[in-house]
Order: sequence, then structure tokens, then C-alpha cells
Amino acid sequence: MSERQPYQPVVVAPTFNNARTLARILRELAESGLPVIAVDDGCHDGSDEILRQWLQSGSDRTVVSHPRNRGKAAALQSGFAQARLMGFSHAITIDTDGQLDPLEVAGLLQISRKSPDALVLGTRGTGAADYPDASRLGRWASNVLVHWQSGLRVSDSQCGFRVYPLEAIGGLKCAAGRYGFETEVLTRAAWAGIAVREVPVSCVYTLPEGRVSHFRPWRDSFSCAAMHIRLLARSLTPAPVKRVHPARATAATGMIWQRLARWLSPIRSWRAIRQDAAERSGFARGMAIGVFIANTPLYGLQTLSCLYAARRLRLNPVPVLIGSHLATPPLGPLLVVAAIVTGHLLLHGTWPILKNFDPAVIGYAGLLRSVLLEWIVGGLVCGTLLASLTFVVITLVLRLVPLHRPECAAVHPDAQAPGPGPAVEESMA
Repeated sequence: MSERQPYQPVVVAPTFNNARTLARILRELAESGLPVIAVDDGCHDGSDEILRQWLQSGSDRTVVSHPRNRGKAAALQSGFAQARLMGFSHAITIDTDGQLDPLEVAGLLQISRKSPDALVLGTRGTGAADYPDASRLGRWASNVLVHWQSGLRVSDSQCGFRVYPLEAIGGLKCAAGRYGFETEVLTRAAWAGIAVREVPVSCVYTLPEGRVSHFRPWRDSFSCAAMHIRLLARSLTPAPVKRVHPARATAATGMIWQRLARWLSPIRSWRAIRQDAAERSGFARGMAIGVFIANTPLYGLQTLSCLYAARRLRLNPVPVLIGSHLATPPLGPLLVVAAIVTGHLLLHGTWPILKNFDPAVIGYAGLLRSVLLEWIVGGLVCGTLLASLTFVVITLVLRLVPLHRPECAAVHPDAQAPGPGPAVEESMA
């Protein structure tokens, strides 16, 4: 958000044939004391008359009308455009179907005022007994896909109760229509370096007036699936996107190829161990895990095993991959022999002799079973011993490297102390 523009929020309420709940929602929004822009998205159930009466009965009220229904995405965009024309900096969006509580606008605004550059996302609880199973499944799938596409973790990617920083999102090229916009904007916000904050909100699924849904299960589901495929493909494309706040980017969010490049960057790994003692311990653990994997009979799968172990154990993948290269010649064959000898000694109590590996005596199937079992057992033992030794040696070596701590670190005003709070958790996908 531009520093020259003061914080000026407005409510944007898109509506389509919600005549049974519209008047109540508009009345409760008035209690927030904020100006309201209602978007009539081609209503034909009497909502237009409700909006006409509402417009004449108070100030700070605006109605934007579509001659025909164009979908929620278009309604939101029309509301945002009107808000920008009127000089507002932020738009609080809320559906008019009655499921969300307009009185909770204050909670979203409180977080938005503290982080004016962030997209504030209302998150509905999942414990409601009347929460439709189809909606629960769709929400989970959408959350997972947003995480894959952008690295951003959110708990509710489909809730329409939000605070949008209008200047920041104005540069996002969202192409999805209808309900897809509210999901696509999260992915593109993460790509652009826009922070996302979450605020719990209440939601009622069983309404006295009856629930009205304009979601078309098959058509809209296929449309959303196509959108996610398009975003995944774009995230894999090695072409940069414009970053709204490049200085606020994190290693956790961005396009898939960007996150993968940062994750595997040896330069980032070196800087980390130069500046952080905890990272040095993690580097030593990573090397030890790599050495352990090098001693296992996972030839052909060792690189994938290293990346999987680094991901699951939250380790830097670079030292894990370095450690696994112990399995390459000339040491690799020696490790295999040592593992088989150790395994044979542990399983049989004797040193192996050539007769133990003669297929004419034990058969080829017996040879394969015997060697593989001895290799596995010996590899686990040798791997554990060598991994422990590696951890000790690398720890001692890194202690010889002086820590280099930057004299000053730039702290963004949106930064928050570790611990529970409204900030969205972000992690490497």
C-alpha cells in the first residue's frame, strides 16, 4: 500500500438473488460504521428493490449493478474498481447469503490495520455439525492445491470474508471466473510476495431463511480443476512474475521452481551455517543422514531418498545430498563389501568365505536373498556408526568457522514474534 494513501476501508458486498437475507446483512453492516458498496450481480428476485430502498435510506451507500449475472469474480472486480474510484485503500468483502456474521468485520479490520499490506483472510471453523461434507472436501482440496502452487499454507482458501489491500491486488492477473477468483488470488498473492493473515470467523450453514447457493457442482468444479491445472503449470514454468513486495518474500512461498531452487541452493546453505549456530547443527545432522543413506542398498533411489528425508526431517537438502555421495566410487564398493561382511558376521557369527556366495552351492535365488539380507543388516549397522562419526566430525569442523552475524537486520513492520497468532504458517512444499 502506498504510504501517501491513508487507510480507508470500505465494505464490498456482492449479491445475487439473496432477497431473503440481503436486507438483514445490509442492516448489520451499517453497525460497523463503514461505507458499503453493494454489487447487484443481475438479481431478479426483488433484491434490486431492496437495494433501491437501502440506497435511499442512508449515506455512504453505493450500488453497482450488472444488467445480467456475471458471476462472483466479476462482481468483486466491479466492487473493487468502484472502491478505487472513490479513493478507498481496502475492501472488506462479505457474502450476502447470511452465513457470515457482519458484526465480525471489526476483527478482520483490526488485523488489517496492523498489517495494511497483507491480504486478511477469514477462516471458518471445521467442527460445525451442519458443515456439508462436499464443502469440507472441496475446501481441503483447494487448500492443498494452493500450497502446492505457491507454498502458502491457509486453512480456508474459499471463505469470502476478507480484507483486500486494493493497490497490492490490483497488479495480480487473476483470470478465474465465478468462485475461482477467491482461490486464485491467494496463489498469485503468494507469488507476488503479498503477506496473508488469517482471522477465525463464525459461519452458520443452517439459516432460518433457508440456504441459497448458486454453486453449480459439476460445472464449477470442473472450472476450478482447470484453474488449478493452469496455476500448477504456470508455477512450474521458469519465468518470473512481478513481485509487489520483493523485499518481503520468504523462502517458503513462490513458484514451484523458485522454491525448489532456493531449497537446493548451496549458497543459501553456506550463508545459513555462517550466520546461525542452529543451522550448523542441522547441517551436521543432514550430512549424517546422507551418510546413513549411502550405506543402504537403495542404489538408484538414493537421491530421491535424500530429498524425501530432508523434507520429512525439515533439514537442508544440500548436506544430505553431499553425505550420500559417499556411496560413489571408489568408496561406494568398499561400503557395500563392509556392509555385507558385517551383516554376515552378525547373522551367522562367522567371517564370510567365498563358499557362502557360491551359486552352485546355494542357488542364485538363495544367493540373492542371503546377500540382500546381509547387506541390509550390515548397512544399518555400518551406516549408524559412520553417520554418528560424521556428525561428530562435521560439528567439530564447523566450530572452527567463525560465526558471521549481520550488524543489523531489516525488520518489516508486519513481522511477528514466534508463537500462536493470526499469521499464516508457511513452509516449503
